[in-house]
Amino acid sequence: RQLSFITPVRLRAKVVHGYGRGSKQLGFPTANLEIRWDADAQLSEEELSVRDFAMSHRTGIYCAFGSVEGPLGGQQVHKVAMSMGWNPTFDDVKAKTIEPWILHHFDEDFYGSH
Repeated sequence: RQLSFITPVRLRAKVVHGYGRGSKQLGFPTANLEIRWDADAQLSEEELSVRDFAMSHRTGIYCAFGSVEGPLGGQQVHKVAMSMGWNPTFDDVKAKTIEPWILHHFDEDFYGSH
């Protein structure tokens, strides 16, 4: 294992439901980012950016900063530990995922937010 530096990027994606194991089984509630793997669809620039990041960067844990848009997030920026990969703890994940763990307590879920 080694620490690698990357050029900072901005990822913006809809928060979608995962398998529900992050907070319930592992104690790390993650904000699963939607990755549009359907190459034939008309993707927005933001969707292409997220997909390109997932395709071109190594799996692993990334340190980041993030925020939740809208009233719940209040435009506050928080530290993030972001996992990208196939979740080696579980064998039923078939596609690479991007799962940020925002190091902040939110009073409610924010599925569908960006």
